[in-house]
Amino acid sequence: MNIEGKELILKVGRTDRLFGAVRAPASKSYTHRAIMIAALNGKTRIVNPLYCEDTLNTIALWRQLGVRIKKDTGGLVVEGCGGIPELLHRNSVNVGESGTLLRFILSILPLAVGQIVVRGRGSLVKRTNRQVIEVLQAWGVEIEGRGPEHKLPIRIEANGVLRGGTAQVDGSVTSQVISSLLIAAPFARNDTVLSLSSPLVSKPYVDITVDVLKWAGIKVKRTGARKFGVRKGQAFLPRKAFEVHGDWSAAAFLLAAAVLMKSDVTIRDLALDCQGDRRILAILRSMGAKITQSGLNVRVRGPSKLHGVDIDGVDIPDLVPILTVLGCFASGTTRIRNVAHLVHKESDRLAMPALELGKLGAKIVVRSDGLVVRHSTLHGGVVSACNDHRIAMSLAVAGLSAGQAVTIRGAGCIAKSYPGFAADMKKLHANVQLLRCKRESGL
Repeated sequence: MNIEGKELILKVGRTDRLFGAVRAPASKSYTHRAIMIAALNGKTRIVNPLYCEDTLNTIALWRQLGVRIKKDTGGLVVEGCGGIPELLHRNSVNVGESGTLLRFILSILPLAVGQIVVRGRGSLVKRTNRQVIEVLQAWGVEIEGRGPEHKLPIRIEANGVLRGGTAQVDGSVTSQVISSLLIAAPFARNDTVLSLSSPLVSKPYVDITVDVLKWAGIKVKRTGARKFGVRKGQAFLPRKAFEVHGDWSAAAFLLAAAVLMKSDVTIRDLALDCQGDRRILAILRSMGAKITQSGLNVRVRGPSKLHGVDIDGVDIPDLVPILTVLGCFASGTTRIRNVAHLVHKESDRLAMPALELGKLGAKIVVRSDGLVVRHSTLHGGVVSACNDHRIAMSLAVAGLSAGQAVTIRGAGCIAKSYPGFAADMKKLHANVQLLRCKRESGL
């Protein structure tokens, strides 16, 4: 059951038991980076990529830049552009609503030649790009966005040259800036040294970037926690196919649902790779959940009697919405801190989960750098996905254990990262139903 379009509602009824096994969707973070890096040079294959709105936008954009990407059984065959992207049809590219694609492509487009306009849609047009654009400007790129925060649309006068060199980078808003510059650095005229001017949020996502660059033959030198170096002229030469394993961020919703009720659920293909969100296992166990892992399989047998914990979320921003839901069902108080940067995501991921879960009876206090969640008795109701895929799926998990049915408006946004979410939940015998929105119903 693929989820397409935004005019959808997800109806979730109380579910007494979950059982069965499903394969975790492929990692969105690894898929993004594998496509981006493979597209730069050589010919290689990506096995088990994730096909969702964000990654399909990445594929479409690279095809527009002259890269051959073909889908075959089980994966993608990518023939790279040799580090020289070429605008085939027009001078405008669209990244959709993918912040990862936007930040990554901004460092690559200067390697093309011509005037380029970068566009996007949805909440992405409101998000800042100042951190990456200021570095590119310092490296001689003629690039400018809208206003002091360089919001979309962004205009680039590309001349095929990226100067590289040293740069101070603000890592307090997003780690995507570091990843973007690291991917482009081998094509720069000078060796690149990136120094962080502030602590880095979401550090594991940079670890994923370095992991995929290593696969492609690119060496990144790390000095302490705040300095990265890349020598110029390194060749992107992947010597084997890249296999994408399961997405811990997406699997967290399935694991959380199983913890909250009578269950015997197995999630397959979850590797112990660089994904920071595999920390969900440790967090669930610290809250009292019964979870075992054998190879690539994770098994949950519920219900578990959860208790509140203190969570530093600086490196796991994508887990915060589902951790907020878990806090509602845990005894005592759950504190999620060090996540002030979540206001810059698809939605304000501090205020919006608190608002929508509050409609169901949740007791949540929003702090400047996090959330305080107290044990709550949730009832049914109508809530909004807030055009945020992770909020939508979190509300669905809450609905499975709420007192009455929960209706989630705008559920089509789930396609951004996990198009098969409703289908997988149904495989586990969850009471969920995806419907097209009937405007006259007031939903």
